[in-house]
Amino acid sequence: MEVQERDWSDVMGFDRLPTHIVGKRVTELMDLTGKKAIVIGAGGDGLGQAIANRLAGLGADISLVGRTFEKVERRANEIEQRWGVNTVPIAADMSDWDQVHRAVRDSHTALGGLDIMVNNPVMVVAGPFEQHTKEDIDHTMLGSLTMMMYGAHAALEYLLPQGSGKIINIGAVGGRMQHRGLVVYNAAKAGVIGFTRNLAHEMAPRGVNVLGVAPGIMIKPDMREYLLDPQNDRERAARGAVVEAIDNYVQLGRVGLPEEIANMVAYLATEAADYMCGQTIDVAGGQFMN
Repeated sequence: MEVQERDWSDVMGFDRLPTHIVGKRVTELMDLTGKKAIVIGAGGDGLGQAIANRLAGLGADISLVGRTFEKVERRANEIEQRWGVNTVPIAADMSDWDQVHRAVRDSHTALGGLDIMVNNPVMVVAGPFEQHTKEDIDHTMLGSLTMMMYGAHAALEYLLPQGSGKIINIGAVGGRMQHRGLVVYNAAKAGVIGFTRNLAHEMAPRGVNVLGVAPGIMIKPDMREYLLDPQNDRERAARGAVVEAIDNYVQLGRVGLPEEIANMVAYLATEAADYMCGQTIDVAGGQFMN
């Protein structure tokens, strides 16, 4: 039987190489002007608002989705005034399948398109596993993994038909290691890493890229206050866990800011990261366990 000769140029993808980037600065490749992004969980003081600010600072128009309209509206107004981009506040319970799909649909309509979906939901109950109730386990799995799948599914309704776009899932470095009191959460975040890798494998041939970011110990303003002055046993336990991690596992010897994690999300959203696919990048000060 005659062996068919392969078109090696096609196999190597030479016709798809982004040769237009060769003479450009990296900063030019990180321009998101005209791109349309959805950021889930963007109404508070943590990572969601930091990501929305970073993407807007690169020129993207942003839909901020959160449970409380007043919070996402306030953040949207701040971002629009600061960066001069279009912002859309949308209230939705991301644990509800129909509300998730409605929020993405409304975002797509209001922004006039969708290029970047940042999946940043989180609900977690910490503590010894044997003390968890069924509701604790279900709450953490829903908020730390299942809601991620809802958001990606809703975004793909628009990204697949156009054959382009990025989904960026927010995991946690705990998905690669063990922590007492975070058994369910870390298991869910290990699931996020696997979900990201497998969804990327399925979607990359169809033009949609899927990536992940895994934060380490990230300090919001309210967390800073109770770590400095804990008022109850839970807060004292949280401070002890953070101190143990910094002393033993975090190579840089400090906690991180949401903006430091948002830097990586912003990079992955841009053309500069277009040859990355399926990876979840740790931004955790070198945190690892032996």
